[in-house]
Amino acid sequence: MNMRRAAPWAVLWTLGILVLTLMPASEVPSWPLADLLHVDKFVHAFLFGVQSVLLGLALADMRMWRSSAQPLVIGLLLAILYGAVIELLQECMGEGRHGDAWDLLADSMGALIGYAFLRWRQRVKA
Repeated sequence: MNMRRAAPWAVLWTLGILVLTLMPASEVPSWPLADLLHVDKFVHAFLFGVQSVLLGLALADMRMWRSSAQPLVIGLLLAILYGAVIELLQECMGEGRHGDAWDLLADSMGALIGYAFLRWRQRVKA
């Protein structure tokens, strides 16, 4: 995927995460079984895993890096930082939302899985 393809998707995905994670808690559907199974943590991991992949691909297409791993690491770190900023915003904004360290951990794990996927993909292609 080249930057013309990855960059717009990365921006759209990032904005989608912002909307989903900052909407008022009253608008978020709740299912008792989903709460019991902590499904929201898997959703967080998925969202930030995809974000890490899209950011890594978009950055890799800039072709200004010393190594092929650099843009992927930066994509990983940006995804984790974005998750941290969102948790801080949730803590400050009210609307029934609150920051959660477990959500940030799920965000980070998802981003790390996305990074690992891209590194694996690089090795398979080499």
